Amino acid sequence: MNTWDVNKIYNNLKFLLRVNQSGGISATDFFNAWNIEQNAYHSDLLGKWQLRSNGKSGANTGLIMNETIMTDLAPFVIEGSVTIASGVATKPDDFIYGLARRIEVSSVEYLVTKINHGQIWYVNNDVIDPPSVTNGTYYIVEYEDYYNILPTAATGDLLLDYVAHPTEVKWGFTYDTQNRKIYNAGLSVQPKWSIPTTILITKRTLSSFGVSYKDKDFEKFGSKNIVTGDS
Repeated sequence: MNTWDVNKIYNNLKFLLRVNQSGGISATDFFNAWNIEQNAYHSDLLGKWQLRSNGKSGANTGLIMNETIMTDLAPFVIEGSVTIASGVATKPDDFIYGLARRIEVSSVEYLVTKINHGQIWYVNNDVIDPPSVTNGTYYIVEYEDYYNILPTAATGDLLLDYVAHPTEVKWGFTYDTQNRKIYNAGLSVQPKWSIPTTILITKRTLSSFGVSYKDKDFEKFGSKNIVTGDS
C-alpha cells in the first residue's frame, strides 16, 4: 500500500512551520500526538463499522460504507493463531475485535459457533448438538482477554481473523558528528495507513498543536518533493 513514511510526515511538518513562520516542534512530541490521533481515528472507524454491521441500515448504503471502512482498516486486519490450552485461548496482545474464528486440530479446520454467556448451560446440556471433540462440534465464549472453548477438553489452535491495534509510529534517528539528529529508517516505525488517511491524521495532529494549514499547503509540499526529491 502506498503511504507516507515518518520522515516525509515530519518534513511536511517542518515545511508548514516554515510557511507559517511558527516555532519548532520536536519529532518526539509531534509523533506522540500523531499516535494519539491515529488511535482515535482507528477507534472511530471501528465503532462505525460495528454500528453498521450490527444495525439494519439500507442495503446498498450500508454495504458500501462498510466496504469503505474495512478498506481503510485493512492494514490492521490480521490472520492469527493461538494455542488452545484446557479449553482456553488467550487473545493476541494487539487484539481489538474478532472478525472470524475457526478451530484447527491436526491440520483439519472446524467451524466454531460463538455464543453468549447466558447460553453456556443450555449448550452444555443440549441433547442434539452438544460440544464434542469427537464430532467436531465447538462453541466459543468471549471474555476480555481470552476465549473459552466448549468442550473444555478442546485442543489444537484457534484461528483468528481480527482487527489489531495500530502500531505506534516512530521517527527513529542517530546523531551525526555535530550531534545533530539524523533520520534513520531502520530505527523508525512506519504508518500503515493509505496516503489520504495519513494526511488526514497529520492534519488532525497539526490542529492539536495550533499549526494552521490549507489543503494547498499539502499540494505544495507534494510538488516540492517531486521537484527536489526530498523525503
